[in-house]
Amino acid sequence: MKLLTKPLLLTRYTAIFPTVKKLLKKWWLLSEKLPQELKEQAQASIKLKTFHCIGGAVYSLYPGVDQRVMLKAIVALQTISDYLDNLCDRVSVNNDRAFRQLHLSFLDALDLTRPLHDYYRYYPYQESVYLTSLVKTCREQIKLMPRYQDYQTEINQLASYYCELQVLKHLTPSGELYLKQWIAEQFITLDSPLLWNEWAAAAGSTLGIFYCFAASFHNFTPGIRTRIYQAYFPWIQSLHILLDYFIDRSEDRKHRDLNFTFYHRDSKHAAERLAYIYQQSRNMICQLPHAYFHELVLDGLLAMYGSDPKLKEQNLEEPYYKIFDTPAPYIMLNACRWLRTVRFLS
Repeated sequence: MKLLTKPLLLTRYTAIFPTVKKLLKKWWLLSEKLPQELKEQAQASIKLKTFHCIGGAVYSLYPGVDQRVMLKAIVALQTISDYLDNLCDRVSVNNDRAFRQLHLSFLDALDLTRPLHDYYRYYPYQESVYLTSLVKTCREQIKLMPRYQDYQTEINQLASYYCELQVLKHLTPSGELYLKQWIAEQFITLDSPLLWNEWAAAAGSTLGIFYCFAASFHNFTPGIRTRIYQAYFPWIQSLHILLDYFIDRSEDRKHRDLNFTFYHRDSKHAAERLAYIYQQSRNMICQLPHAYFHELVLDGLLAMYGSDPKLKEQNLEEPYYKIFDTPAPYIMLNACRWLRTVRFLS
């Protein structure tokens, strides 16, 4: 069954790429109304990070979901995430209060009991159309997710981790210190299976929230909901973000940007830790409904990042491919390389 299902899922997955790009085009057109500085950041986040939305869109293929609702919610939330990342990273602003106020939009988008806020209150640039529209679009979609309230606690927790990480990691020069302190207080124990930078990476992913969206179309038991959370946080989310940082090592070193894989001894050690986290993720998904779907997600993550030309440019292919333990990621790797060739992935 798995051998038949995975190729079918891959075919259906590539078929939704045009829909994702159509939704992003809508947000691009709305961004034309922004003041110049905000417009530049909004459009840069869409142009350079389209693959974030394409990656998240795989959750719209989860069995039993309303694909249209899922895609609208995923694209809206991920666009908020990418836009805020640019506002905190690409503009000459270094203000804890401004960053926290901006990230209220991420929290508001996911919780209908929260009032909307003035997200730019402490930011030097203002607008009243784009960010609020993204928030409202996400809220409109979660109203259509049948059992969303079953996951509200988990979603709010993941969202709060995400926002705290984004605020702290963008502060200079003390953000790294505050980040380490927060991780130590929040997650590190004597028997912690992850290093502090790996916990930080886990806080920086949106995949757990996207799967909660999908799971909300099902009547899963409380026990299954707990296993969902434990599989995604920290394991699958840590894998996701560390893979992203691993292929950006050279670029981040050049620009002196924070990179969580720099806290491993070297690239070989980073790859070894990635392999460990990947294996733990595989172990965790065995307990989830439709485990084959999560296998596709894990293998797809390895393949998508493994197909990036930056890996070869940095001579990181040898340690990276040691993470692969079955033929499946290699098969998907070739598919991703082809998608990059025809510019479906960029």
